[in-house]
Amino acid sequence: MILLLGFSFLLFSKDVICNEVTQSPPELTVASGNKVTLFCTYKTAYSNPDLYWYRIRPDYSFQFILYRDNARSHDADFTQGRFSVQHGKTQKTFHLVISSVRTEDSAVYYCAILPTVMQVLRKSVHKPLGTA
Repeated sequence: MILLLGFSFLLFSKDVICNEVTQSPPELTVASGNKVTLFCTYKTAYSNPDLYWYRIRPDYSFQFILYRDNARSHDADFTQGRFSVQHGKTQKTFHLVISSVRTEDSAVYYCAILPTVMQVLRKSVHKPLGTA
């Protein structure tokens, strides 16, 4: 049996835009070899957020699993094609699917969001040497 856990987060930026991630179920036990889906919904004002899945293993090691945005994706080497996502952009869902669960998949899983922030252009001010 594999124990998989998830949690919910609220993320705030200095612009006071709230990003919320909700995961369910909060605790799940899965038999080895089975397929499991960990549900994640998110709320954000951004149209292209960076979406991540991470996990913390029983030995407290932190592992990146995968990343997606509208144009890019990256998966950790250990996923070996067993980890995928069901990304519903209009529904704002980002579910993690693990096929053929293994004992080493036992962990606390985290869905995370980071807004893709547009670069703010700042005007450079050049002052002559010796001026304050």
